[in-house]
Amino acid sequence: MATITLITGANKGIGFETARLLISAGHTIRRLYETNVVGLVRTTRAFLPLLTKSANPVVVNVSSSLGSLERVTTAGLPESQIPAMAYGSSKAALNMITVHYAKAFPNMRINAVDPGYTATDINGNSGFQTAAAAAAIIAQMACLEPDGPTGTYRDAHGPLPW
Repeated sequence: MATITLITGANKGIGFETARLLISAGHTIRRLYETNVVGLVRTTRAFLPLLTKSANPVVVNVSSSLGSLERVTTAGLPESQIPAMAYGSSKAALNMITVHYAKAFPNMRINAVDPGYTATDINGNSGFQTAAAAAAIIAQMACLEPDGPTGTYRDAHGPLPW
């Protein structure tokens, strides 16, 4: 069977909440988790029959540096200044799910990637890189060979702290 690559968790137009939403964001949190966490699990489950038959199964979960507990809690880093409780925690959950899937399916390469702060409609095109540049790490991880890494969290520069 041909190589099967699944890319999940891509930005679906659900962005960061403001500080006022941190107080009363139940619906926002639910919506983000439905997309970034539950959606990832449902999509992965739907593709598992094909992935398990593939000679080179790869799953790339699109995360964010805002899902890194270390980066969000390190003073001076940009992530520590962004009020993104719902978004960041949903990406941290995505990272944990990535690790558990990688452990459950050791014959697959299942990784989380942070494409970086990208100029898109969701952030008013304020990102410092193009969508094409952001896609490079996703494409790189989607093309892993069978001996490639699994259960990792990285960006274009290498491993990220959990």
